[in-house]
Amino acid sequence: MTIDELKKYNGQNGAKDSVPKHAKSGFDNKDASKSISILIGGAAGMGIATLESILNSAFKKSGFYVYSTKEFMSRVRGGSNTTLIRISDALVEAPCWEVDISIALDALALEHMQGRCHKDTMIFADEAFGTDDTILVAMKESAKKFGSAKYANTYIAGMLFGALSIDRDFLLESIAEHFKDDEVNKEVAQLGYKEGAKLEDKVNFELPEVDTESVKKIHQMDGTTACGFGFLAGGCNMLTAYPMSPSTGVLNFMASMTKHLDIAVEQTEDEIASLHMVLGGWYAGARAMTTTSGGGFALMGEALSLSGMTETPAVIYLAQRPGPATGLPTRSEQGDLNMAIYSGHGPFPRVVLAPGCLRECIDYGYLAFELADRYQTPVIFLSDQYLADTISMIEDVDFASYEERRYIVKTDENYERYRDTDDGISPRGIPGFGDGLICSVGDEHDERGQITEDYKMREQMVAKRARKNEELLKEIVAPEVLGDGDIAILGWGSTKGAIFEVLQNLGNPHLAQVHFAWVYPLSKEQLSVLEKFSHIIVVENNADGAFANQLKLHDVKIYKQILQSNGFNFFTDQLSVMIEESIKEIL
Repeated sequence: MTIDELKKYNGQNGAKDSVPKHAKSGFDNKDASKSISILIGGAAGMGIATLESILNSAFKKSGFYVYSTKEFMSRVRGGSNTTLIRISDALVEAPCWEVDISIALDALALEHMQGRCHKDTMIFADEAFGTDDTILVAMKESAKKFGSAKYANTYIAGMLFGALSIDRDFLLESIAEHFKDDEVNKEVAQLGYKEGAKLEDKVNFELPEVDTESVKKIHQMDGTTACGFGFLAGGCNMLTAYPMSPSTGVLNFMASMTKHLDIAVEQTEDEIASLHMVLGGWYAGARAMTTTSGGGFALMGEALSLSGMTETPAVIYLAQRPGPATGLPTRSEQGDLNMAIYSGHGPFPRVVLAPGCLRECIDYGYLAFELADRYQTPVIFLSDQYLADTISMIEDVDFASYEERRYIVKTDENYERYRDTDDGISPRGIPGFGDGLICSVGDEHDERGQITEDYKMREQMVAKRARKNEELLKEIVAPEVLGDGDIAILGWGSTKGAIFEVLQNLGNPHLAQVHFAWVYPLSKEQLSVLEKFSHIIVVENNADGAFANQLKLHDVKIYKQILQSNGFNFFTDQLSVMIEESIKEIL
């Protein structure tokens, strides 16, 4: 995606409508099971990412909705990495465990992916290491005819399109775009297509019926890019960060935007400096943010508390990965909710948002800056490795509908930075804009910002800051409820797509999906939608049931919890079994 594409976006859904278009009618859109799943595996450095990029583009040109997600180890070379690609006639937003096609680039990948194959899976492997139950293909030898084994991934792309009888022109067009009209890669793909066509009789499934016009105005992007566009829509013009996977993608995206937009991007010496620079940016009038993961956010507690005391806005993009400590740097988990809610000493308002799809990444990215600025408080934007790196599709977005509001006031000589107002929100001035003096300190202070130890003023300032919480509760976005059943399958953040597809495929009229993207603070009004359900089952990608525990604090009765903490997001076929087991005693 480029900034020109951002400017050309012209859709119908506005910023206040965070519900994806496909989800508004409940579980009556096209059956997401009408899809073909392709798993490609090999060592880091074998070009799997390149192959994924080419295939995603070519499948979309062919008229398919495309979804892809990665499994990769924390190493530059070696190991066993996989990419899952699903093509369908409808939007797909979740991974499946068992696949229709498995393509192994080396022997280790063949073994690694074996557990994801069912009895009818087409398993492709090179002649050098394939077994009796695989379809043997001369991947490397065919590539070497063109001078290098590195052409194997292009050969595989051609072979796959040939075996599936998809028009080769779409693939050749994507190869030309990716390799800048390199004729050798086209020739390799042509050979692969020719050899793949000989395997057509081994294909034991039918492709979904599609037309190329249906997806022309639908865009492919990953969660990182969607979040980046959301932050830009919110007026972000400054980002400081210390790189830490899986958050670094947003840092890189915003750095690429400096060529087109007036944005300052700084790589700091550590996470402590990055959040303090964000506070300095807001103090000076910028709309600033930082990006990090759990280990980096753990270092930001002091600066987060400083944001609370000085009532300086801050936006923190926290992309979760499994912990504690280094944990699994390249895997996914919803493990940092408690840290997002409770980090930083002393009481002060904050907001925690957790989008679950591309559209929500944009909408809530915008909302994060609006809330931070309006309420002069930190907003923590929770993502995770799965959501950040997964590629899906999204309809046009009208970015002109995201109204950027500014809450800075011009000060006079009598300006009081912490004026005690009815709603607790003081007028926020910045240095040099007006005649007022801007005093901001981490100590307790009076209305002018001067340090104080007077106990009455302390009580007054604590009460003033707390009143902002009452105002924030009026802003809370209600959870989405899809379906009319009396049993709620409740999730938050990146579990959204998997729950949606499972309930859609089960077709059980007793089940309904409840999805939270605003996860803190919670209110009675927000949770009142849960009162109509006889049973609530909470699905979380963590081991401690953090969000269920938040619900329990508000007297929400939880029937069962489905928890997972293995580094993967929920796979639809596995989650389906878990949900069916959970409701056996009810129905």
